[in-house]
Amino acid sequence: MKIIQLLLKRALIAFLFCTVAEHSVRAETWPTRPIVIVFGFGAGGSADAITRRFAEFASKELGQPVVVENRPGAGGVVAAVGVSKAVADGYTIMMHASGPMILRPIIDPSIGYDSVKGFTPIVLVGESPNVILGGSKFSARSVQDMVGWAKKNPGLLTVGHPGLGTAGHLGALLLASRAGFTANYIAYRDNAQILPDIMGGQIDVASVAYAPQLKSANILAVMAPERVEFLPAVPSMREAGFSGVYASTWWALYGPPNLPPDIVARLNAIMNAFLRSDVARKQMALIGFQGLGGSSEQLSKMMADEKALWSKVIEDAKIKMNDPK
Repeated sequence: MKIIQLLLKRALIAFLFCTVAEHSVRAETWPTRPIVIVFGFGAGGSADAITRRFAEFASKELGQPVVVENRPGAGGVVAAVGVSKAVADGYTIMMHASGPMILRPIIDPSIGYDSVKGFTPIVLVGESPNVILGGSKFSARSVQDMVGWAKKNPGLLTVGHPGLGTAGHLGALLLASRAGFTANYIAYRDNAQILPDIMGGQIDVASVAYAPQLKSANILAVMAPERVEFLPAVPSMREAGFSGVYASTWWALYGPPNLPPDIVARLNAIMNAFLRSDVARKQMALIGFQGLGGSSEQLSKMMADEKALWSKVIEDAKIKMNDPK
């Protein structure tokens, strides 16, 4: 018995030694080949531009090519499913939006991945806050006016949003729930389709992610706790009297499940350094994107908090896939 215990003890020590050695070697050698950042949408958008700037920055820091692979499909689902099944060796990572990562799995549990368990959070990158736009023929010139009108005219307020389960859609539902009014929600394919109708007065208001082309529109409020620097004259939801009614499309860097901690730490440090750089600051200022950064633990907590918040909104509104709302 003592001989067996001794052999087991030696085997355990050998295993631990090999594990530590492997970790140390990997930390010293990674990366030894190109890294791919999967981006779940097509090329040319604001977040795509940020991702490409980061790839250039990271390539210089790591001494290896870092390439962006656009993998659009099913509103970001194709990319997420692929990365959730990728090898956790640090050579496949993903930049993705909160919609497909947090909101879509709540609405469609059969989607093929769990937002919290199916990925390794690396770092929060930044966000584009949602804004509430007033239509050209709508009398309200503030969120308070809009809410007052909606309460006097139950169910008649027309609210445009960029699709089922988007931050724009759920942000509008959250405001209606907290403020106590009902409305008629109209789903569009994307923000670009909404702008002509809001400018032409076909709809009363819209809840959309901010983009530079909206700067000349009638923005009633930014759905954030404080004013944002690229819209200094626009009140926040807290100023409008609706503290806690916040919505944004945020982006983060993820890896497959069980990505080694040393690789997570390295990528996290590089992204935080990038967000502090002049290159990133200039690019973000152009597109209305707020850089955030932070630790992987902060991103993990944010994911859990957002999942809890929007799960309740979705449950209360009884939203399901293919729902016409």
